[in-house]
Amino acid sequence: MSRVVALTGSAAVALAVSAAVALPARASASADDALSLSAGAGERGYVGLRLHATPGVAATIRDETTGKQRIVTPTLADSRLRRFARWTCTERERRFTVTQPGPDGAVLTAEASVTTPSCSHRLEFVAPRSVRADHPVAVSVRDRWRLGGVVARFCVRAPGMDRRCRRLRVPSGRQFRHVRFHDPRPGAYRLTLRTRHQRVRRTVRARPHGGRLRVLATGDSMIQIIDSYLSQRVGSRRDVRVRSDARISTGISKPSLLDWQAHARRQAASHPDVVVMFIGANDGFSMGGIGCCGRPWIAEYARRARAMMRTYARGGRARVIWLLLPGARENPFQSLFRAVNAGLRRAARGLEDDVRLIDLGEIFTPGGHYRDRMKVGGKVVKVRNGDGVHLSPAGASLVANLLIRTLRGERMLSR
Repeated sequence: MSRVVALTGSAAVALAVSAAVALPARASASADDALSLSAGAGERGYVGLRLHATPGVAATIRDETTGKQRIVTPTLADSRLRRFARWTCTERERRFTVTQPGPDGAVLTAEASVTTPSCSHRLEFVAPRSVRADHPVAVSVRDRWRLGGVVARFCVRAPGMDRRCRRLRVPSGRQFRHVRFHDPRPGAYRLTLRTRHQRVRRTVRARPHGGRLRVLATGDSMIQIIDSYLSQRVGSRRDVRVRSDARISTGISKPSLLDWQAHARRQAASHPDVVVMFIGANDGFSMGGIGCCGRPWIAEYARRARAMMRTYARGGRARVIWLLLPGARENPFQSLFRAVNAGLRRAARGLEDDVRLIDLGEIFTPGGHYRDRMKVGGKVVKVRNGDGVHLSPAGASLVANLLIRTLRGERMLSR
């Protein structure tokens, strides 16, 4: 038989206080049993997780970005899962979910998210600032995430040349990929590394032999005065040496006075880094029984000029800048100059990496119209001599400045 005891007064108050104190203790026990998950990207290349779960009960963690999941059975209420997932370039917002059986057959769920760094600074070059010309260059591509498995497009643009590109892969699990290229001529080499998410640039300068860029200014009387201005404006620098070799009244079509193909071989033996050629005003002679200035003559002129271009270039070690003749005032120079220019254009086809043609006709005789004077720097100056063929000192000065800008633009000549 049960007894009902009624409490009154101070006894009832004491029981009520006791019950109130016991409630927080039960709530705390419920918090300890709760499931929670947090994510962080503090370690470079990886996402780490912190799991709070019931020990001894299997929990399933799912990477919602990749769909991969892992089952873990924690031995402690709080667990740290280092390197649970890798950073990716395509998905920066990473979300993870965890499920674990709870009491009374319920399934507990928790989730966490983290934003990983961008790939815009993932790759970098490890390369020297300067090297010696005509030597192999060793460059390393570094994955700052230290994960590897990344593919990039690696390009090298040598001075005066088009870009040369190839596919480059940093092997999975590797931090570095080493690559080599050859720098045949002095100047600044631009390296580019490109992925979908970033572009890295680096400049490596190839130093000329002896520390000075060797410039050869040569040709017939057309190169005169131009060579003097080149020598004054850049030849006085400590890192440039300009040598002039003007052969008056000579021509490619008149080897009886000077065999230019043989002379080019002698000049190339001194290893110039840049050859500036201006010739043709004294040409027009028959070559092998072929008279000037039809297609057969142009073809033979192109053959001889091309041989000289290749000799000067020395397999890519030198840059050849060949000046085309500006229009003359009178015949027969007009037809001769057109034939010479046509032969030079034909000669330079396919040699663009080594040879650059500068059409002075576009500057001095635009549209084929001869003019003695033109506006330079806001002033009208005389740019041609009285013979209607040669450049005046002002015209030669203009060409010298153009050559200097060209060499700087092609990164052969530093600022």
